[in-house]
Amino acid sequence: MTGLCRLFLSQEALDLWLGEGRGKIDGEELLDTKTGQRFRLITGVRFVSEVTGAPDTAQLVGKVKDAEQLEALKAELMSGSVILGDNAYEVQEGFVGTPVVVADAPKPKPRAATIASLQAFFLNNVK
Repeated sequence: MTGLCRLFLSQEALDLWLGEGRGKIDGEELLDTKTGQRFRLITGVRFVSEVTGAPDTAQLVGKVKDAEQLEALKAELMSGSVILGDNAYEVQEGFVGTPVVVADAPKPKPRAATIASLQAFFLNNVK
């Protein structure tokens, strides 16, 4: 999955995307109608701050983790916060989108070929 990045959407951002027609939900997938990219959605959080004053030894502040990753860390999600060992974190709840890669998807034309096609069209059709 080289070059593809995961996407974090808070519930508010997802609602906005859906309301504006920017996204469509199909089962567990989100279609970004602007780019055509599909994302598999799973519950996740964005770590906002460590609230106990203890050092963030797990270095989670600023990071995004999905439910499976939280389980692997043995972290406990509770209403806007995550407990991990002696640390407590304020988190923003939402969804992590992993790009869906379609093996048979047509590959985009290289930019130079697209430009050459447009030049040929205009030279032959615009007077």
